[in-house]
Amino acid sequence: MRIKPMQGPIGGSWKRYFRNDNHNDGILTMATYFSCILAVVLLTFSGAAAAETTEYLITGNKPGLLHVLDMKQQKVVRSHRIPDAGRTVYSLTPSPDGQVVYAVTNRMKSISGINVDTGEQVFRADFNEGDIRRQAFFAMDISRDGREIYVYQMSTRVLLSEYQQLPTRVAVYDTSAGLNAEPVRTFEAPRRIHMLMKSTDDKWLYAMGFDIYKMDPMTGEIVETLPLRNWTLKNRSLPDVLDFWPLWDQTDIFSTPVYSVRTDKAADDPSAYKTGLLTLDLKTGAYEINDFEDTSVLIFSTVVSPTKKHAFGTYTQLTKVDLETNTLAKRVDQDHTYYAVNVSADGSEVYVGGAACDIATYETENLTKTGQINLPDACGDQSTATLRMIRRETLD
Repeated sequence: MRIKPMQGPIGGSWKRYFRNDNHNDGILTMATYFSCILAVVLLTFSGAAAAETTEYLITGNKPGLLHVLDMKQQKVVRSHRIPDAGRTVYSLTPSPDGQVVYAVTNRMKSISGINVDTGEQVFRADFNEGDIRRQAFFAMDISRDGREIYVYQMSTRVLLSEYQQLPTRVAVYDTSAGLNAEPVRTFEAPRRIHMLMKSTDDKWLYAMGFDIYKMDPMTGEIVETLPLRNWTLKNRSLPDVLDFWPLWDQTDIFSTPVYSVRTDKAADDPSAYKTGLLTLDLKTGAYEINDFEDTSVLIFSTVVSPTKKHAFGTYTQLTKVDLETNTLAKRVDQDHTYYAVNVSADGSEVYVGGAACDIATYETENLTKTGQINLPDACGDQSTATLRMIRRETLD
């Protein structure tokens, strides 16, 4: 089953800078000029080489801690406490430069932006407003230029004798707004949104709920609806999806498992139950759902490899899916339940976390476990915290 929808320097010509004679009158010869240029280039490249970059994994855990892990060295290199976290850490979104990580926290009633290097809180948005109680529902993303944060909010007015339900909405915050951030704009959004995704060109905001809605991020206008619950597959039940882990860092392709039942088969026929993989390319907008096996295990979250040849999923087992044939490639048991999965930039390692207090590493060829990082003793559990990947200058 498949668903697809040169000019000279300022103020003069080049001639006044280049002379082809032997007079030493302070005017640069062409050879001298290009020697200077070469020296600048070499210094630039040597400086760039000195600023090494490293890939890090970001996760969080109760009671409100944020961790930065060096996956090659297999160790935790930073741990920061999120102020007024209410003991909870949910969705995590890094800034494009990897300097700040934004966390949905405080029982989903706030966003906190934490400087990765110092642990300083540099951004804070508390949602409650007077007699209006606002709460997020996991869904959050950042614009590709790092200037705006988008978060889905449910709002209730608390009156003396009743609760008044207000329209669900997306609130947009300026990331430079500091510690008392207020929305720069809001717009209504469908109910039950649990994932927000910005397109790579920053033109569109995808909101995933019963269906996936392509929205104008300035006005909230829905310009396209990608069918999920409202698909029109013949002899197929409504699909079932549970996913609120943003895991597209390495490919800009969102993916999630989709479960459904073939209604033209007997209820006791194992082949009636299908597991598929939904993919949405945030660059091209390409949207597909492909069955890859008769349902035999549950998968909570998936990630597409940078090779684009495989996807990996986790829950009690680690699953490898062949994207070229839409078939199950390999599956191994894990030591315990994991909720979230991510992958290295070169596609050689897959990481699983969430649920408990460790991050496990597997090589992607045969799914052999190669490492495990235990989070500091203060860890309660990661629960549904996201695993995000950043690449930036090496942290000491």
